[in-house]
Amino acid sequence: MRYLTMVGCKTLPMPTASLYLRIVVLGILRLSPEAEAGLCQGAAIPAYFYPGALWTTSIASVPRTAIMIMNPDSGPGASKDANYVSAVNAAQAAGIKVLGYVHTNYGSRPISQVQTEINLYKRWYGVDGIFLDQTAPSATDLAYYQSLASYIRGRNNSFVMLNPGVIPDQRYVTLADTTVVFEQSYAAYRTWVPPSWIHDYPAAKFTHLVHTTTTSAQMASAIELSRSRNAGLVYVTHDIPTNPWDSLPIYWQTELITLTTKCPS
Repeated sequence: MRYLTMVGCKTLPMPTASLYLRIVVLGILRLSPEAEAGLCQGAAIPAYFYPGALWTTSIASVPRTAIMIMNPDSGPGASKDANYVSAVNAAQAAGIKVLGYVHTNYGSRPISQVQTEINLYKRWYGVDGIFLDQTAPSATDLAYYQSLASYIRGRNNSFVMLNPGVIPDQRYVTLADTTVVFEQSYAAYRTWVPPSWIHDYPAAKFTHLVHTTTTSAQMASAIELSRSRNAGLVYVTHDIPTNPWDSLPIYWQTELITLTTKCPS
């Protein structure tokens, strides 16, 4: 999911189910028990747009919005931006976790480069965690991401979000706080079938990003499918490639309402 932003823009032992129910995504992402059960979901917004009206609208969508991913320039950019500082502070004050976008080129980018960008996000913006894009899904690259996850968590127990965009080796799920296991169009989402082991984990461990969803009826269908597929975090948009994350959905307010339909009243 590496898009230019506004300026361009293997099996490990599995914790028991009872232990997982006591863990709130490693104590960092605090979704409700209903959300962990895949009922009351949260939105994870790839906020690949410059601070302004879209950030304000996104921040106003709490408590449904749990995560916003900032992306000044396919990374932290060349210098600190005061407008992003203000936007991040406002989102965090509202209770949203802000993650910094860093791409990994499917495990081939030098770890030192990735670490440099992680450090800049923490130093300039005080982000709550890091979104590692272009995550390799295979077991071959697991050690690379284990190293980065440890490095991120060493910065004040920061949140780790991985984005292979497909179903990865199962060990990636235990490595991250949440993993994007689907990032494609609504047409592809309709027929997508995740593996059965998805349901062995809390729903908050999984994020689905669905673009090219033309109508609000399709959006509602996608969210209903995401519940049945155990996604605790979801984002559905009408927007299309090459960058489907540079706006908010035209049906955003309806999407927020749809996300609450399984929440306790």
